[in-house]
Amino acid sequence: AKYANWNRDDAFKVTQDYLTRFKEIDAIWAADDDMAVGVLKAIEQAKRTDIKVVFGGAGAKGMVKTIMDNKDPRIQADVSYSPKFIYDAIKLTAEARLKGEKLPATTIIPSVLITKDNAKDFYHPDSPF
Repeated sequence: AKYANWNRDDAFKVTQDYLTRFKEIDAIWAADDDMAVGVLKAIEQAKRTDIKVVFGGAGAKGMVKTIMDNKDPRIQADVSYSPKFIYDAIKLTAEARLKGEKLPATTIIPSVLITKDNAKDFYHPDSPF
């Protein structure tokens, strides 16, 4: 496995390497919208048409807008990762500590799958992200 360090430039380089090494790729899970931008750039530069799906994550406005407008058929969905998640995690931790409760080893805070059907609910044009 190779890592792109949550960075679009690193994702571009990793994807270039994979595109060179693997002649057929159906889909790429980039794990983050910034990295997905680098992935898409590498795919375009290599003129690869075999990759049908690129999936990022975080609900960045550019990706959400792409889904809303159906600008890129490879981007059909995204997943939300709101700063509110951090608030929720801090709140759960503080509440447990105040009650003297032991914190669980794992806490799952659900995210939402963003599709064309609900993308408008997640599109915030004034957001810096």
